[in-house]
Amino acid sequence: MQVFLVRIFLIFSIVLITSCASKLKKLSEDKDIQLTGDSGYVLIGIDTNRDLYKILLDGPRRIELSSADLAEGESYILSQLEAGEYSVDRLYVSNYMYYKFDNDDNFRFVVKPGTINYVGHLNIVTRGFWYPTSYLRLDNRSSQSLVFMEDKFPSILRSRMLIYGGPGEDAFYSYIDNGKGDK
Repeated sequence: MQVFLVRIFLIFSIVLITSCASKLKKLSEDKDIQLTGDSGYVLIGIDTNRDLYKILLDGPRRIELSSADLAEGESYILSQLEAGEYSVDRLYVSNYMYYKFDNDDNFRFVVKPGTINYVGHLNIVTRGFWYPTSYLRLDNRSSQSLVFMEDKFPSILRSRMLIYGGPGEDAFYSYIDNGKGDK
């Protein structure tokens, strides 16, 4: 009986923990919204050779990138997000199989308030079916992200400064100045 209760408690705990993540709402319209409080836009590129189940991000809030945004191919996610430091916590290849990234500086990024924060391009290559292995890298493709914003969200790009918030330093956006001056 005690083993049964322990199992029930563990199942309840897992359900509770996984339900705490907020799903990232992807913007679909080129309309600059009034950002709430201490928040900014986050721009994440995704490039994967296989549909993925989800990616969890840790930060001021726990965020989930859902399978709808993680389909095979290359895509971008633009969304409003609370300012702060974030990190990639887990990559779920399926409902049961995931990779955990413990305090890896290569998968950390910063979102600054009032700006568009390009944090990098998650490049994910998965091989195998029964026992898959995945290679995950956060690449800096600043020039491609600028082309994406100019093409899909020109109004938001005109009203907000585009900056790099991913790991390392990048002066590309400062160099081209985005036509924003000192905004």
